[in-house]
Amino acid sequence: MMAESGASSSPRPPSPSLIASSPQQSSLPKNISIVAASQLRSPSPSPKTPPPHSWGGANKHRELNNDPRYKKYVQLVERNLQSFDNVNEWADVNPFLSKIMKSFQAYPQYSVIPKSLTVAKRLAQCLNPALPAGVHGKTLDVYAYILETIGPDQLADDITLYSYGLFPFLQHASLSVKPQLLDIYEKYYLPLKDRLKPCLKSFMIGLLPGLDEEGSEFFDRVLGIMDNLRKAVDETFFFQCMWLILITSSQHRGPALHYLGRRMPHLTNTEDVAFVLGDDAGLMVRAFSATVGDSQLLVQRAMLDLMVVHFPVSNGLIEQNDLIVLVKAAVGVVLRKDMSLNRRLYAWLLGPQEGKKKVFDGPAKTALITGLKSILLSEGEELQESQKPYRVFVSLLDEWDIGYPVIQAVFLDALLSLKRHVDAGHHGAELIQTATMWIDMTDPYLIWKKMSEAIYENFPAVNDQEPYALNLVIFFLNSFKMNDEEMQHMHMPMFLLFLLTKIQTIVSQGNVLLYADQVNTALSLCLMLFRHIPASVFTPQAAQLLQAAQPTRAPKSKPSTPTPSQGHGKQEGSQQASTRVIAFKTESSAKDYIEEFYMLKAQEPQEGDDTSTKEYSGIKGQALTLQALTFIQNFISSVLDECKKDEAKDHTRTLRTMIQKACKTLSILSKYMVPPNCPEEYLQGPWLDKMRDACSTMEDFATIDSMVTTMVELTMDLKVIMPSFLDNRQHMRPIVDRIWTFLAEEFMHLHLRASQLLWMLQDVTYTSHEVETAIASYLVLDNTKLRVDAFQKFGVFWRLSDDLQHNSSAFVRPMMLMLDSLSSTNPSNRRAGETWIRSNLKSYPRLLDPLLLVLYDQGIVRQKAEETFHNEYFPVHYYIRNFNQAQVQYVFNTLLTVFRFGGLGFLRSIRQSTIPPEMMSAVADVVGVTDPKSPHTYLDCFVRSALRFIESEPTSDYKTMLNLNEEIHMVAADFLHFIISKIDHVDTSLLAMIHKTVINKMLYCINHSRLDLQSRLLHLLHATILMGTTPTKKPTPAGQSSSNLTRDGSVSTFENSSGPSQANGDSHESLFRVVGSSPLFVKTVFDALSVPSNRPILQHWMDFLMLALPFLTNYFRRVLLPVIQCLCDQILRSRAFLLEAYADKARNVTGNPNLTDQDLMIFLTGLERMLTFSLSEARLGEEVDSVHKQEWSDGLRGTHGLVANVLGTEVHPSDSFQENKARDTILYNIVGIVHIFTELWSVFDQKTVITASDAEAASLQFVGERVRARVKRILTGLYKSYPSEVTEAFVELFLAENPAVLDLESLKADPDYRTLGILSVVPGASPLAIFLTLIESIRARTQGMSTTRSKRPNLRISKATDIVLLRFLEIYCTYLPSVEALFDLWPLCLSFVREYFPQATTYKYAFPSLLRIMTVLCDRLSHTTYFDDKKIRRDACDLYQRVLDYCILIAGRSFDQGIWLRNRNPQDFEILEESDDSRETMNRPPSSTQTDIDQARRAGKTKEDVLIQQIQISLCQLVIPNLRRILQEQDRVTTTITNLMYYVIAPSLKSRVGINDSSVDLLCEISKIPFAYRTWRKEVWEVFLDNRFFVMVPQVARKWKILIQTAMTSEKDRLAELLGRISTSPTSALFTSRDQESLNRALMLRRLTFVIWSGTVDQYLPQLPNIQEKLVELLKLSSTEQVHPEIYLCLRVLLCRISNQHLNNFWPVLLTELIQLFNLFLTDENDRPEQVNLFLSACKFLDLLFILENGVHFIHQWIFISDAIRKTVMHSPMGEAMPHALMDRLGKKLFEEAPLEGYAGIGSEQVQQPPQSYQGSTIASSINTAVADERWPTENDILEQMSFGQNTSSLSLPLSSPSGMYADMSVQAKVSTSSAVPSGSSLTSSTPTRALKRPMLTMRSIQHVRELECFLTHVAQYVYHTTYTLAKPDTQFIEALIERDMLGGSGLEE
Repeated sequence: MMAESGASSSPRPPSPSLIASSPQQSSLPKNISIVAASQLRSPSPSPKTPPPHSWGGANKHRELNNDPRYKKYVQLVERNLQSFDNVNEWADVNPFLSKIMKSFQAYPQYSVIPKSLTVAKRLAQCLNPALPAGVHGKTLDVYAYILETIGPDQLADDITLYSYGLFPFLQHASLSVKPQLLDIYEKYYLPLKDRLKPCLKSFMIGLLPGLDEEGSEFFDRVLGIMDNLRKAVDETFFFQCMWLILITSSQHRGPALHYLGRRMPHLTNTEDVAFVLGDDAGLMVRAFSATVGDSQLLVQRAMLDLMVVHFPVSNGLIEQNDLIVLVKAAVGVVLRKDMSLNRRLYAWLLGPQEGKKKVFDGPAKTALITGLKSILLSEGEELQESQKPYRVFVSLLDEWDIGYPVIQAVFLDALLSLKRHVDAGHHGAELIQTATMWIDMTDPYLIWKKMSEAIYENFPAVNDQEPYALNLVIFFLNSFKMNDEEMQHMHMPMFLLFLLTKIQTIVSQGNVLLYADQVNTALSLCLMLFRHIPASVFTPQAAQLLQAAQPTRAPKSKPSTPTPSQGHGKQEGSQQASTRVIAFKTESSAKDYIEEFYMLKAQEPQEGDDTSTKEYSGIKGQALTLQALTFIQNFISSVLDECKKDEAKDHTRTLRTMIQKACKTLSILSKYMVPPNCPEEYLQGPWLDKMRDACSTMEDFATIDSMVTTMVELTMDLKVIMPSFLDNRQHMRPIVDRIWTFLAEEFMHLHLRASQLLWMLQDVTYTSHEVETAIASYLVLDNTKLRVDAFQKFGVFWRLSDDLQHNSSAFVRPMMLMLDSLSSTNPSNRRAGETWIRSNLKSYPRLLDPLLLVLYDQGIVRQKAEETFHNEYFPVHYYIRNFNQAQVQYVFNTLLTVFRFGGLGFLRSIRQSTIPPEMMSAVADVVGVTDPKSPHTYLDCFVRSALRFIESEPTSDYKTMLNLNEEIHMVAADFLHFIISKIDHVDTSLLAMIHKTVINKMLYCINHSRLDLQSRLLHLLHATILMGTTPTKKPTPAGQSSSNLTRDGSVSTFENSSGPSQANGDSHESLFRVVGSSPLFVKTVFDALSVPSNRPILQHWMDFLMLALPFLTNYFRRVLLPVIQCLCDQILRSRAFLLEAYADKARNVTGNPNLTDQDLMIFLTGLERMLTFSLSEARLGEEVDSVHKQEWSDGLRGTHGLVANVLGTEVHPSDSFQENKARDTILYNIVGIVHIFTELWSVFDQKTVITASDAEAASLQFVGERVRARVKRILTGLYKSYPSEVTEAFVELFLAENPAVLDLESLKADPDYRTLGILSVVPGASPLAIFLTLIESIRARTQGMSTTRSKRPNLRISKATDIVLLRFLEIYCTYLPSVEALFDLWPLCLSFVREYFPQATTYKYAFPSLLRIMTVLCDRLSHTTYFDDKKIRRDACDLYQRVLDYCILIAGRSFDQGIWLRNRNPQDFEILEESDDSRETMNRPPSSTQTDIDQARRAGKTKEDVLIQQIQISLCQLVIPNLRRILQEQDRVTTTITNLMYYVIAPSLKSRVGINDSSVDLLCEISKIPFAYRTWRKEVWEVFLDNRFFVMVPQVARKWKILIQTAMTSEKDRLAELLGRISTSPTSALFTSRDQESLNRALMLRRLTFVIWSGTVDQYLPQLPNIQEKLVELLKLSSTEQVHPEIYLCLRVLLCRISNQHLNNFWPVLLTELIQLFNLFLTDENDRPEQVNLFLSACKFLDLLFILENGVHFIHQWIFISDAIRKTVMHSPMGEAMPHALMDRLGKKLFEEAPLEGYAGIGSEQVQQPPQSYQGSTIASSINTAVADERWPTENDILEQMSFGQNTSSLSLPLSSPSGMYADMSVQAKVSTSSAVPSGSSLTSSTPTRALKRPMLTMRSIQHVRELECFLTHVAQYVYHTTYTLAKPDTQFIEALIERDMLGGSGLEE
């Protein structure tokens, strides 16, 4: 009874009671009142409260203490009990029992049993099943005498003592002994009646083994005892105990069902349920659920029989929520494939046969469907759990009456669940395989009916609805094979048509933009369906092969299932029913037909149609094709209308995709059309007109591409559109106009596809030539800019058309117009024509004989001025008035014509002829005043006149003169070029004037975007160069290495192209030295290459530079190097532009000229020639003529720092005149140059650039093939000439891209091998060549090692050290894909490694790298036949073992001077450094010994630590795992490991520094070698016996688990040795501390615990008796011993590592110890720390027992906690007068006592609050929340309310709980939700899976036992609720908790 309200005056806050949910919300017990906390506590026991419980009549014992006879009685019993210690075999037990019996019989006058606790323990031990039946009988006689002596009242008090030995005995008792035991039960236990309730469940467990075999001798008697027991106690209480037994004790389910099958009352109404089952049937339902899932077939069968007979679904006695739980568990029996189980399950679900359909349409169907859906929505990652629902579906389909409606209800949910698991990567392939079996068995009509329902309800998904339907169908088509004929010919075509009707509905409602993404997905699904539907379905001859049965509709209702079709069995008499075939009519609605077929909406039944069956013929053939075409045509029309709207601009990409897919669908459908025979049969209509018009108005190219391609295909290939539809000027011209715009520069990525489209349209108009006419009209436009753009576009079109195989006669007129432009008077036309034709035709020389007087007309007035560019001044003449420019132009043209006809003879004559004297004054201003006796020649005048006209420009006041002035410039330049190129000699001064004028004018043109004149001036400049370098005659080109390549690789149009000239020393005195050394020339070239506006003539400049290279030999630093830098910069810019141009993102089209792929090819070609020339020309140097020397000294003004970017060398004034070989400079910067090529190469990787369309992808591939071919060619040339430098450049690039590879400890992903992939494609860079090169480079960097390179030294000193190169060598050997390539490398590796042995001390830093290289090579070669050669294998093993031994010595600090160096003085290091420095060579590359180690020593430390770390990592990760495969011989492996242990691991373990470092990792790897155990067992065992062993983190402890487990399995006697070390008697040593002895004993027991914990389940079962014996001996020691808490820790490990049925013999002793321990705290206030922590350890042990809940120990649970049933669980035990269970009693005692001073209980405000992330920290907060919310908690709420203390959900490392006392013991219920759930489905809420239960106690220690009050008072409730929810133990958490307790916290460590 509860205390009266308000009786509590305690200052402590009340401990709350627990509530449960009502049956409406949960299946937990109901009608539980919430009792005020104040009613549960009183300051002292009330008068009605009996005194604390006493064992064995302790009160009477105290009364008899003064009786002398009683004292003798006690002494006699004690003496006889002590004789049990002398029992050695079973024969000694009977005398012991006789003595005990005589002791009791000697004093019959006393009704108490002295030493009852010990007596009960000994008697329980005497009932050990291993003892003979005679001993058992004698023991039961003693039991009977004792029970008779003490009487029923005392038995009720002491029932705990005498029951824990009797209850478990019946199942082990022999036939002769069982009557005695049953007599005791009947005579002494049954009369107790209600007083049996505390132990009722355990009593029943003890009796149930007697019901195991029906018909056995004692079956009826035990059955009678059970009946009497049910009558003696409350029947409801009896059955609830039975339900708990079914849940928790699997071995007793069989006999329990035997009893229930005979005694379970028939329940017909709710009153019967309440009377028999109590207020709630939830516990029974969970018991049935647990039992029906039992692993034994007979148990499942009996459970189903009980459900069929006593709990049919039809009676409605089980509430829906409980029924769901039961059905969900029961349906799992179908997985056993046992017909007897399936038959019983179906009988239970369907009920009586006469009401079969009616019953299953009720609660059973709902429950089964809901249960299956909850399984589908669970998020378990285990394969078996994920496969379960689909396997259930397969089995349920065997019973069609159940399977069909269930599958129909859960089909979509099942597919959604499958899709979610596959998308998450949870066993996708296995799940698909299982689900395929289910799909194959499912009716195709049902499948596509549910698919259609999903589309009907979810497409489009409106508002917040999740759009799942379309993706679900796509997933279905991708996952399963659609081989079923009915699917292919009937359902999929109709589904396709239905999908098109839904799309059309969206479009007709104007929502196409609103649901654009869904429409796109639907169109993708349509295209996917076409791949699965046979073509015969669309053909006109498609026969109506299949007809799907359809049931008659019930009035105003939607039938749930169709009539079973063929294959599922038809009912008898079905043939008599009439069948009505419904065919589709063309004029009818396809949407209505399909919706009726799949019953998507209710329809009114027709008269006279009640008994007929509808059969639908489906939609096939031309009807299907025409219907689909109609829908897609209307869709295209509507979408094109949407594109015209303003809001369509924001949906360009979406609409593009939509139109593309619609066009593909249109093309597919058009293939199945009947070929038209008359105009009316062709495709036509407004939709087609809109497509045609859209091609000329839309801005998106991809959309135009799709529509044009489709229309051309329909016209030319399929011939379903009349040719005249496109082949007319009115309609074709706008389309061509639109496509023509996409040939502009800013659409470079579309050029290829645009050209293809033009050719496609040309094919359509091949007779009318409309496309050709349109393009020709662009080339004759009046607008110059438009015409020039047209020339450029046609050039692009023509260039890209070379790869297209078309009619060669096409586009003749545009081509002729381009040719005509070469002779056009328009300079733009001529320039464009030359650009177009320069790759195909030679340039025509241009010289004319001008009229001298016209050119020197006095009316031409000029004013001299200066212009400034880049701080450079040059002269410009400005016209200050108009003159007849046309006349001047005409004169120059005439002169040129005359010169051409006159030829060389005419040129020679005018060179010798002078002008008349009377003309001297006219030409004086231009030519200058000279001696009249020697007048100027005609040639001189013509040249100077032309130069003056070239220098002249009109002022801003005469802008009208610009056009003709530019024409004059052009013809003048042509004129000069013709002269210079034809004449055999020109005066040097005249040439110098031409040079200077031309350079100035070109710089002017570049900065003013004058493109037309530059081409002419470049030709002129080149001609003057040739003339200037050859004073007497033109040089004949000889020895040119390669032709000057232009855009397409053809020969340059420059006449007499010259390679490296044969000019000798005389060329140094040539004219060009003066001009070429000018800074202005460098600036001009630099601007020409880099100014964007100059791009159209980029090829001209590049050709000029290539031709000028032989004349720049003296100007590398000042001319060539800036040009090379400029080219590198432009290539990098081209790369960036390519990434931007082809990236799938919005492009900002600007008017600025962009870099094109052709420009990139030009830059690459130029850079190739520049590099080849710079690296091969030995005469390159630096000379500066006196003319320009001052200009360079002034700081180079505009060119300072030109080469500071890629090449990294700046030109300083201080070194301007120092010679520096070009080759050295280029090689110094080879890394940057190669990096440019690798970056450019990577642009064309598919992973780098994701293009937006197929057209762009094709264009990118086209460009990439050309660029990569050129890059490959460049790299090939570089590698061929300088293999070492190029290889090291690739090494540096690889290491720069993958810096983590140098860190051996890095666990990052695999390196990026792109750079090595590029190196591998370079011809000549074979693995052998790379290996040789790297070896030579390493030798060059290694001090004292000679190289074998005979040709030349390495011209470039790389930054990579020898160690870095060795690491790269290892990576390269790992990277090589072909193992055969390693065959050639192995001999080189052997010889290379041997070179390090003579000076091993000097090169010791290299041995770790050498070891890794050899390991990689040996490991890979071991898998090949190469190592089958015994000699090769032996040499490899010898060398490998030697290197490995050196590394082991280094790691052990035993190599050379490693030890004595640390003991020397700092002065010694200085001496060593000086001696080292004296031996160094000046040009040796950096070495590790010279850099890292020297720097480390100067800093006061050596590099040995780093070397040791590298070696240990290599040994652990690479060497030891492969050691057996490499060395093969066991002796070699053993020797190596022995050395490793001696030099490395053993010293580390002994120093205790290495316990937590890589030494343990090495040991773990070594332990995997079976025969190596003896090499490491001694060291491991010594560490294990060290007192500091347990001071480690869990990660290291798990490694030691592996070692200890290996040691124990290798030596079986190790455990016996360890047991022998645990002493139980005091030592005889004189000076041994008692505390130290106690500590050693505790540590030895903990070692035993660690050994057991490291093993597997039942591994130490043979040694279990010895372990138990040792624990019993330890229990005899004083309770103050430190070993006692360790005993319970050991017991916790035994529970996890030993099957619990093997621990039965230990329970009597253990229970006695626990009872004594609890009595100690029940009777005495014990605050000693050792006692308190001992009690905590015992509680942890019991806590784990309650969690595991299996084995015989479950029968003893009632001793410690109450069987929490009905109201006892819902109220705190403090509400009872005095509970019986020990924990409840102690909890009540602590609850009622006042708190200690300074101590705060759980509810006190002084307790530190848990973190915010922790929810529900105390029961009080949970209940208060529930009451405040006025709601009933759910099952998970109840479990969460059982949470105590701080959160330990992350327990994997040692826990720290300084303030919290309890862990978060809430059941970790995992909740899964569906990512895409049908809106109409009932599965929109999440369903929790089976919960996990954890131990409640996680603290390490406590200060007072009252800290356990909350645990003691609520553990029974927690156990009940975890049982109620069928929770399973959280084994991972339990293991981590034990691990934490074992590694620290008990005060045993130092």
